[in-house]
Amino acid sequence: MAFVANKNQQISLNDSTFDMTKREQRILKKGWSEAFSKHIFPVINEDRFAVLFSDNPATRPNTPVNVIIGMFILKEIYDHTDDDLLEEVLFDIRYQNALHTTSFTEQPVSDRTLSRFRERLYTYEQETGIDLMKEEMEALADAFAQMMKINGQTKRMDSLMVASSCKKMSRLELVYRCVSRMVKAVQATGETEVLDKRLQKYLDADDENNTLYRTPSSEAGSKLKTALTDALRLLALTGDAYGELSEYQQLKRMVEEQTEATEQGWKLREKISPQSLQNPSDEDATFREKAGKKHKGCVSNFV
Repeated sequence: MAFVANKNQQISLNDSTFDMTKREQRILKKGWSEAFSKHIFPVINEDRFAVLFSDNPATRPNTPVNVIIGMFILKEIYDHTDDDLLEEVLFDIRYQNALHTTSFTEQPVSDRTLSRFRERLYTYEQETGIDLMKEEMEALADAFAQMMKINGQTKRMDSLMVASSCKKMSRLELVYRCVSRMVKAVQATGETEVLDKRLQKYLDADDENNTLYRTPSSEAGSKLKTALTDALRLLALTGDAYGELSEYQQLKRMVEEQTEATEQGWKLREKISPQSLQNPSDEDATFREKAGKKHKGCVSNFV
């Protein structure tokens, strides 16, 4: 797949906004999608991601990278699953306006667009140690500041969370990742007989995608309980024989922080300590809620 920058974003005569009434167009222009369309989307640096694709122009061109990055941002802002976000882009004119795709005859994304691009990012980071998505989000900071009308010359003093570079995980993803990492660590030792069929599913990439990215909110609670049950089972099967592994220590810590013992057995804790494990990739990251916003990282004061 060859890299082709999405430079041509002119409005065509078939642009879908032309079918809207003047009142609808006025409301659209006042909404969030117009701000995103003007301030964020145009400054997404597609060339940064050219290394993920072939330099052979004879191969099939890529899906517009700025559309994909824009979708990732909107996914985090509105807490969508991949499938929910795809539906919004296909049927909601606001998302199409934000991503400059109102003139497309067909929206240039599919149900595999995000997962395939996510895989390319992961593979590249494993090979080079470079997190392209993190670099792009840091580069977009000025654009977000401009859109939010933040004056960088005004000095303020406040406490904050210095963000960890680790991904913000849901409770379900945290539990699943800890179990998955431990299952893979056991597999790496060659002692796969320790793992029963139920635990071996954590080696399946499709199961991971279905659980973490295609689970609707209504089913997240039951999936969380299932994952915690698997975590407890995995601890019982491995025991102290694997106690020196960091994956085992993280799994044990996570279970102790996320559950509590009762006369009827274990149950989910309703209140989780701010010092609890937030992401297996950063054991020191803590949690804080301030002004109605949730943060993961380290507390700090700054001017």
